[in-house]
Amino acid sequence: MQAAKLGKTVIIIDKGPLSWRRLAQLWNDPSKSLREAIIDLNRLYERSFYGKDRPQKNISINDLNYRLNKVLDEQRKMLLKQFEKNNIKLIFGVARFVDPNHLAAG
Repeated sequence: MQAAKLGKTVIIIDKGPLSWRRLAQLWNDPSKSLREAIIDLNRLYERSFYGKDRPQKNISINDLNYRLNKVLDEQRKMLLKQFEKNNIKLIFGVARFVDPNHLAAG
């Protein structure tokens, strides 16, 4: 992102959806993603706003996993917007350096 903001041409080559999720996790601290999912599930902000501790349902690991995936999806969308805003091209595929200045597929 910083290179693009400095006027450099930036292209990100990524393996695909599985590593794309990892990229979103690296961009946003995974513990913050998990924290946000937990806060959303137990409606902490809403309870704090109304100044009362209202009863809540038991949160299962499936609830948490579902909400975490939603948070990561939102982060992915935000990251794509940042790529677009900074003219960063995202290519799904695999590449390797053949020398310090050139890439080859695979």
